[in-house]
Amino acid sequence: MRKLFLRFYLTVVICFLASALLIGAVYKQMLERINRQYLNDVFQSTIIIVENELGALPQSLWHDEIARLRNKLPVPVNIEEVEAYKLNPSLLQGMMNGETLYLPRRNIYIHRIPDTQLVIELGPVAYLSRLDSVSWPDAIGLLLMCAALGVPTWLWLRPFWRDLLTLIRQSRKLGTGDFGARTKLEESSPLEPLSGTINRMAQDIEELSASRQAMIDSISHDVRTPLARLRYRLEAVKAGAPVESFIGGAERDLEQMDQLVEEWLTLRTLERPEMKPEPQPFEALPWLTRQLDELAVNAAAVAFVNATGEAEPWLWADRYYLGRALGNLVNNARRYGGGQVRVTFSWHDGVASLEVEDDGPGIPEDARERLLKPFERLEGSRNRSTGGHGLGLAITDMIMKGHGGELRIGDSELGGARMTLSWPSTLTAEA
Repeated sequence: MRKLFLRFYLTVVICFLASALLIGAVYKQMLERINRQYLNDVFQSTIIIVENELGALPQSLWHDEIARLRNKLPVPVNIEEVEAYKLNPSLLQGMMNGETLYLPRRNIYIHRIPDTQLVIELGPVAYLSRLDSVSWPDAIGLLLMCAALGVPTWLWLRPFWRDLLTLIRQSRKLGTGDFGARTKLEESSPLEPLSGTINRMAQDIEELSASRQAMIDSISHDVRTPLARLRYRLEAVKAGAPVESFIGGAERDLEQMDQLVEEWLTLRTLERPEMKPEPQPFEALPWLTRQLDELAVNAAAVAFVNATGEAEPWLWADRYYLGRALGNLVNNARRYGGGQVRVTFSWHDGVASLEVEDDGPGIPEDARERLLKPFERLEGSRNRSTGGHGLGLAITDMIMKGHGGELRIGDSELGGARMTLSWPSTLTAEA
């Protein structure tokens, strides 16, 4: 607090002094110009009066007359010889020509009496002298004003420092692994936006940590199970069991682990900014037909409905990633449904949609958002026992976000779940 106060206070004081000096310099310059113009007029009149008074007297009485006038005039007046002043040639010539000169170092005005080597001297003028100096009362007043600036500085910095300490304590908790630490500052606090940012960061870290732990737990389970089966089969073969009876199961275990690794790599790839989907135009119906035919190999056919109203619609999408997303949804519908799967292609107001519906038990509304996170599964029929690793919907959701769209989960007219892929697209080859 002390360092922060001193730095801020010194900054305020320096700015104040700089402003005061600048304003004072400008004010002094303006005041000098105005007052000198006024004094020039006054002194010119005074010189004329003195000359008139002296002109009526012999030169031998001038000093006595000056002594008498000195008590009547508002400024000191004297008579000096021209040689008493060390002037450069130009000033000397001006004075000899009848000009009135101002000598700033002595704060005096001088004027030569015509046809003589004598000079009328007016001054020094105390007021002009004070313009070039700072009095002790002024200096003390300035110091008191600088000291007084410390009070509002401290009053402003105190709540600022208090809120800053709160954020420091929260940051230390986050550094020790307490990702649930949150702060709540007053809305009037200048650090409230920073507090909100740190809270959001803490929430993101907490969610990331939970996701990482869920990933570790899920991968550990999904890898441990097939590895345990492989180890059992290997021990059985070593004990003399026929190898042929275990080959099929071993291949399924390897395929399960390979699928997990592939899905995990796909998820990590989609998280990299340079690996986003690259939409291109293509004919929708031929592509959808090929995709559904490939998905129907060794499985029941999928019902397809073209609800666009167009005979030859086009799509703008990344064919590889869109095919991957559609495949994930169709496979999920088969895995968790009762056997009936329907895909509907529609378009409305510049948004293309692919709906995948099944006749299974559906997905509870309170679990739909959670299922879009990696390694999340439902209890009941949609769980680990039915296959899958909990990555399919997370991958699909990321693919759609890469297209500028979304994955929505709803209820199907068939009685099960309806998964909808939607993204901006035209129905023509032109964007």
